[in-house]
Amino acid sequence: MNKKLPIVSIVGRTNVGKSTLFNLLVKNKAITSQVPGTTRDANSQEAEWLGKKFNIVDTGGIEDDLFKEKEKESLVDKKIIEHAKKTITKSDLILFLVDTKTGIMPQDKNFASYIRKNKLNYILVANKCGNPRERLLADEFLKLGLGEASKIAAINGSGVGDLLDEVLEKVKNIKIKSDKKEEKQEIKIAFIGKTNVGKSSIINSILNEERVIVSSEEHTTRDSQFIPFYYKNYPFTLIDTAGIRKRKTQISQNELEAKSVEQTKKSVKKADIIILVTDISKNLSVGDMKIAQIATEAKKSLLVVANKWDLIDDKDLKTYDKYVKYYNSIMPFLWWTKIIPVSAFEKIRVTKILDEAIKLQEKSKIEINKETLEKFRQKIIKIHPPTIGKGRKKPKIYEITKSEYKLSFEIVLGFKTSLSESYVRFISKKLREEFDLYGVPISVYVKKLKKMLKK
Repeated sequence: MNKKLPIVSIVGRTNVGKSTLFNLLVKNKAITSQVPGTTRDANSQEAEWLGKKFNIVDTGGIEDDLFKEKEKESLVDKKIIEHAKKTITKSDLILFLVDTKTGIMPQDKNFASYIRKNKLNYILVANKCGNPRERLLADEFLKLGLGEASKIAAINGSGVGDLLDEVLEKVKNIKIKSDKKEEKQEIKIAFIGKTNVGKSSIINSILNEERVIVSSEEHTTRDSQFIPFYYKNYPFTLIDTAGIRKRKTQISQNELEAKSVEQTKKSVKKADIIILVTDISKNLSVGDMKIAQIATEAKKSLLVVANKWDLIDDKDLKTYDKYVKYYNSIMPFLWWTKIIPVSAFEKIRVTKILDEAIKLQEKSKIEINKETLEKFRQKIIKIHPPTIGKGRKKPKIYEITKSEYKLSFEIVLGFKTSLSESYVRFISKKLREEFDLYGVPISVYVKKLKKMLKK
């Protein structure tokens, strides 16, 4: 979400087509389903129409009066309504979506009353007007006392252009507060992990508010949430992803879970830094390792967070080292990352995640000149001379170079010689040690000279 743009929120009952309309307007799609309540958190992204940009927000469905609470209402449902209220308060314009096929429902009347009472800037939008008959039926919504509805069919885009013209007209005079903070490059971090390891709780603890719905019920987070946030003058986007179950058979049984996994993989691609969240109070599982594999395959900067540190009893000076040793024994392929113990519940070290993310972002841009790499080459050859791969000829490393734009290193090798794979791994490890490249992805390649160099 761009703080300098107007906020337009889509609000209404469940299954009136809010996420369908949202998907039509943005690139990062929200999960849609016939299951009521699929969208639970507010999902915000940037949209554009006729060269004008604005923030568009997809909210969870409002099933009851915003002024009243039901005794038997679930905790998650209460939180959905709380989130909707917060979103509405922050919005510059409300798109109040209703369903032409079902007609006026009690929830529609309640929200229409809420709009009038709070004098909100709104557009009444009648969705599912796919033919002339349905467009006539939409006139029923005049009874809500909010004027004539804008008639659309979000499923195929009919009427949406006219709606967007009206949106631009409604927000054109809205003045956005200027942000005087020094603009730095945005850092996008994705929190991934199994269900109920505390991804959403960590984000809420960082933000110091319940921005993402948290519940002991599995898969409360279904869409990947993109949350803008400033920390130490750095613009962050915190990406809260849906939890991944460990068994593919379980995922295939539920359409929403399958889509959540797909969303998680897409979010990882969009992130600069991946935060792998684990539950330190439990043993690492096959599920944790599979998710860690997704993270390493993405070739992004990576930080491992061991949440629920508050549940570890009798901690002493050796406790952290003991757990680091355990994590490295179960997931040795993550030896190059840092492990941070945190407690989202007690807000212990949660902001350290952001501090480390800033460091990782800076490391990924490190510049290493030729002279420095030449000194490094001479140093490692003294420590450990190159070992033969294939053939009998002793290999000679002429130089080590670095790509200008990324952490990709090339070992230039003598004509008709080869290096052992173990020696390439040795160089990779020494590069991390020498230039403090822990937590960032590096690539090391071997390039052979095409002909013998003259002495």
